[in-house]
Amino acid sequence: MSINIFHILLLIISFISINSSVEADIVKSLPGYSYKGRLYSGYLSVSSTKQFHYMFNLAHEDWENKPLVLWLNGGPGCSSLDGWSAENGPMQMDSKGNFIMNEYSWHRAANMLYIESPGNVGFSYIDSKLDYELEINDDIAAEDNFKALQDFFKKYPTFKGRDFYISGESYAGIYIPMLAYRIILYNKNAQSYAKINLKGILVGNGVADWNYDTTNAMIDFAFSHHLTSYEHRLQFNQYCIMEYNQTKCDEILVKLDSWLENINVYDYLQRCEFPTNEYGDRDYFSSYYLRSPWAFHNLKQKQKKLKEKLEKLKLKNLKPNNILIEPQEKKLSAPPCVDDSAMTEYFNREDVKTALHVNANKAWELCNMDINERYVIQDKGSIWAYPTIIKEGVRVLIFNGDTDMAVPFNGNQAWIHNLGLEIEKPWQQWRAFDDMENVAGYYIKYKGLTFCTVKGTGHMVPQWKPKEAFYMF
Repeated sequence: MSINIFHILLLIISFISINSSVEADIVKSLPGYSYKGRLYSGYLSVSSTKQFHYMFNLAHEDWENKPLVLWLNGGPGCSSLDGWSAENGPMQMDSKGNFIMNEYSWHRAANMLYIESPGNVGFSYIDSKLDYELEINDDIAAEDNFKALQDFFKKYPTFKGRDFYISGESYAGIYIPMLAYRIILYNKNAQSYAKINLKGILVGNGVADWNYDTTNAMIDFAFSHHLTSYEHRLQFNQYCIMEYNQTKCDEILVKLDSWLENINVYDYLQRCEFPTNEYGDRDYFSSYYLRSPWAFHNLKQKQKKLKEKLEKLKLKNLKPNNILIEPQEKKLSAPPCVDDSAMTEYFNREDVKTALHVNANKAWELCNMDINERYVIQDKGSIWAYPTIIKEGVRVLIFNGDTDMAVPFNGNQAWIHNLGLEIEKPWQQWRAFDDMENVAGYYIKYKGLTFCTVKGTGHMVPQWKPKEAFYMF
C-alpha cells in the first residue's frame, strides 16, 4: 500500500469516526442561517450532573489539517454563543436578528469549538440542587472546562493529537491560562497518545492580575483620555490604593460612575443606547445594566429613586397610554450598552433549540446573573500561571482593543511588564495583510509572549474589527 493511499484511508476513517460518534449532534439546518459548512451542536459531559453545551464548526476548507481552537467568552457567566453568533463565527447576527456572512470568520483558518461554561450558562445545565454541586470559582471552572474538553476528544478522537489553541476574551483571561495550566499538569503524567497538543493561548482584553486590571487600569485610562480630573486620579491613588479607606474609596468610585454614566464602558468612542421607560426616563431596571466592579456602582440607588418616581406617578394616575408598567426587580442579563434582545429572542425559539439539540426547557440568556452572583472570584487571578505556561513553550498572545475601559490595555501592559520577560522585538506598528496602508495596531514581542493592541476598537475585538482580528489570529 502506498503512502498516499494509506493517508487517504486514514482521512476517510477519521471522517467516518466523526460522523458515527456524533451523528446526533450534526446541525442539518438552522433557521435563518445560510452557511452550509459542517456544524455540530450538543452536550459535553463534565460529570453525572453537569452538561456543557458546545458548538463546533469544522474549518471552511482542509479541516483535516487545520488546528483546533477553543473559544470562551467571559462574565463570569456569559455565553460563548456570543462569540459564535456575533464575533468570529461563520456568520454574524445583526441588531435585527439577521445572520450576515462573516468574511473574516476564524473557521477559515481553524476548526472552531465554542463551549458555554461554567455550568448553567447558556444552554449548559447542572441537574442538581445540592449546594456543593452549584459551587463555582476559578479552580472549579478550570477543572470543569478541562473535563468538557476531555469529553470533546472522546467524541472527536481524530482531533486528539491536533495542534490545539485556547482563545477568548474578558473574564476568559482567567479561564484560559488556568485551563492551559491544567492541561500542562495533565500532559506530564499522560501517555504520549493521550496528551493534548496545546500550542498556544490567545487572550483578548482579559483580566489576569486584580492589582492592575479593571478598576485600577480604568482610572488611569479615564484620566489619560480626559474623562476624569487629575485631582480625582490623585484621590483614587491615595484612598483606594496607597492608604485604603473604604468609605472614601467608595465615594470616589461613585463620583467616577457619575462622570462615566453616558460612556460606553466597552468602547468609550462608541455610542451607548441607554434604554428608557414609557415615561421617557432612563430605565435603570433594564437588562442593559450589569452590576460589576467597574460600572454603575450606584445602580441600586438609581433603581430606588426611579421606583419612587413611578410610585408618585401612579398616585397621580399619570399613565402612558393609560397603562402603568409596574417596576420589577429584574435579574440583569446583558452587559451595559449591549443590546442582546435579538440574540436572546433567536436562541429561545423552539425551532432553533430543536435544530441545536439542546434542552428545550432551558431559557437562554447572554449572561446568567445567578451564576455571576454565585461565582467566587479568587484573589490570585491567573497571572501566576503564565511563568509555567511560557516555560513549557506554549505560545502566548495577549491582545487588546485600545478603546476598551472595562479591561483597558494599560492594565494588561503593566502586569505583562512585571513578568520580567526578555524583549525580542521592540514596540512597533503592525498592519492587516490586505490593508498595508493603515496601521492596525501596535505590538511588542517578548520571549514567550506577544502583547498586541488593535487600534480604534474596544472590548469585543473580533466583532468590531473582524478583519484586523482575523489577520492577528
